[in-house]
Amino acid sequence: MIGPARPATPRVVLLLPVLLAGGCGLLPHATVERPALELPAAYPGPVVASPSPDAASFGEADWRTVFTDPGLQSLIDEALARGPDGLLAAAQVREAEALATAAGAPRWPSASATVNTSPIARLPGDDVSSSFLAGIGVSWELDLWGRYARASDAARADLLARVENRNAVRASLVASVANLYFQLAALRETEEATRRVAENQRQALRLVQRKSAAGLVSAAEERQQESALAVTEARLPTIKRQVAATENALAVLLGRMPGNARFETPGTLVLPERVPAGLPSALLERRPDLRAAEARLAAADARVGEAKARFFPQISLTALLGGVSTDLGEALTGDGATVVSLGPNLLQPLFAGGALRANRDVALARLEQAVIGYRRTVLGAFGEVSDSLVAYETSAELLAIQRRREYSTSEALRLAEMRFNAGLTTFLEVLDAQRQWLAAETDAAQALLEQRQALVRLYLSLGGGWEEAP
Repeated sequence: MIGPARPATPRVVLLLPVLLAGGCGLLPHATVERPALELPAAYPGPVVASPSPDAASFGEADWRTVFTDPGLQSLIDEALARGPDGLLAAAQVREAEALATAAGAPRWPSASATVNTSPIARLPGDDVSSSFLAGIGVSWELDLWGRYARASDAARADLLARVENRNAVRASLVASVANLYFQLAALRETEEATRRVAENQRQALRLVQRKSAAGLVSAAEERQQESALAVTEARLPTIKRQVAATENALAVLLGRMPGNARFETPGTLVLPERVPAGLPSALLERRPDLRAAEARLAAADARVGEAKARFFPQISLTALLGGVSTDLGEALTGDGATVVSLGPNLLQPLFAGGALRANRDVALARLEQAVIGYRRTVLGAFGEVSDSLVAYETSAELLAIQRRREYSTSEALRLAEMRFNAGLTTFLEVLDAQRQWLAAETDAAQALLEQRQALVRLYLSLGGGWEEAP
């Protein structure tokens, strides 16, 4: 028969509150600090940004103030609300929230109902009988060494890293949609320029055909113009294929079924006049990938404390209130003998085959990796900003040059056609001028695309204008 448990001795009862009150200080743990990095006072290279480096960063601007085209804004809103990338990142945050809640649960008492049975020793000839115990038990492991507290800290840091990853995904979505939108606009601009050149070549072909019929030029020149027109027209199917591929890629980002999506782009897209880079030190607080790396560093540090706490004894308080009887019904209804048990339990690990030490070494190695990873992420981020600043500056210069070239080749073609019609030059000069004009039109559209994409990369590298979750 199971009898009531003996109460704990007065010495243990008096000692436990003292341990509970001061136990958290028995295992000191220094929280890891952000690795020291020598950050520049200002970004090197050309200042496309602003006269003063301490101006508000371009990366802090809301994306709606950067991408002002209504059509583009509508697509970005759709991608953020229904795009699979954003939905996946949000689901990962919900998973991390549940894991953080589960990690903090062991710090609280747990209660459970229990029913168990055990055989009763019998003499020869006695009937087989059992004893039934039914009751409610409460158990509370005292987190004196901070094991569960550090595990909870690690889970919360993981949650923060997932939240920052979601912010990074949102910023990347904004940039990806803008890039594809600008790419689609550039393809349509190239298509329009190719059609203009082809129409000019058709008009020239009709003129050459009339001259050939009148005997003023040879049939060879007519064939040359036909070949030039065919070369230009052959570019259109390729552009059409590229437009379809870009629209499909954009549809995937938006969560639409590819193949049937059609997106309209305006003829002109306005770009910001100024793009202040801001202070380099602010980048650590602004970029979500840097914030996520810092959160992972904090999680790795907390797991070191958790691994160290496993070397210390586990002390818990358990209580049981129930009934015991040889009849299961009496045990469940409380008609049997009452059993009350209250007391502490202590479990001190003595030998685990080196597992405890290995777990600690694993945690320390992962902390070292997190420190190195954070530093690498920071260096990569500053490299992206520097590259993006130079790219945006040089893309503006390139676009200005291509615009001048576009005008010059257009004038050269006009003059070549006038000279040919006046009989002052051969048709080869016209053909060469046509090729140069088409190349200039295509390169100008590409240069404009490079400037737009350089702006997107710069905006993303400076933080990407993500929004804080409410």
